[in-house]
Amino acid sequence: MPSGWASRLGEDVERDSWAECVNLLLSSGGDDALYRGQRCFDWELRASLERVLLTYAEQHDPRLHELMMSMSADSATEKRVRDIELKLMQRFRQRAMHFGLPGLPEASDILGWWELMQHHGAPTRLMDWTTSPFVAIWFALDGHEDGDGDMALWIYDRANASVNLQQEITRLRTCEDYELLDDRQVQNRLVTFVIEASKGILVPVRPRQFARAVAQQSILTVSPDIGVGRPASWWIRSKLATRIRLREEWKPEMQAACQSMGLSRAGLFRDLDSLGRSVAQDFMSGISRSDLY
Repeated sequence: MPSGWASRLGEDVERDSWAECVNLLLSSGGDDALYRGQRCFDWELRASLERVLLTYAEQHDPRLHELMMSMSADSATEKRVRDIELKLMQRFRQRAMHFGLPGLPEASDILGWWELMQHHGAPTRLMDWTTSPFVAIWFALDGHEDGDGDMALWIYDRANASVNLQQEITRLRTCEDYELLDDRQVQNRLVTFVIEASKGILVPVRPRQFARAVAQQSILTVSPDIGVGRPASWWIRSKLATRIRLREEWKPEMQAACQSMGLSRAGLFRDLDSLGRSVAQDFMSGISRSDLY
């Protein structure tokens, strides 16, 4: 089913109440809609690798920071950023293989390694999205403290992404070995083509279906441009998505809605660390004390 968001590119949507916001979400959804919650309304759509690179450059390399925040292309800086990304992945891969962990991705599955890095907190050019607006709202609430201000719900329509990636999709389909590629190989090659084209368009990809991805109804996007010209790239991303303001005063209603749907850290992350943290949070909030005494 087509998404009602495809025609609202670049809009900032304001609603007067949480009930109006819910009605909008329920009436505008579709199979192509992706959602991302952020606990600060003013945050850009930035991958963790971009945030880490900018923080490092700001603290240690003012010239690099200036170039990354400019709108001018600089091939030397772009190469440097790609080299840093490659070294981070190689370091992670070598150590993961040294641990002898089962089920590691094939060496050629770059998306698989980025996904594993993202899953375990290493910086990558991936961003987490979900097909559920309420899962995204839970993430907007997660870590938000009273007084932090309004949150954001970003919506990205995959149909628009496909339209803007037609040249790369056509290139992929005309490859001689296209019919021999499995789904993961197709995704890896498409991402490679888009990165080569230096487009500011986010590329949606399906993660491997492990427990956390299934619980979060997860979709990932790849950020092709991570080197220089950041403001221009962020502008393109924002103009191809829709942003809804989640007002801080709605927070109790948002939390109640997530709780009524059974959304919790333990349920969404599906690991023992998250379960332990969830139990501790329940105790501190008084939810489970009656069960303990």
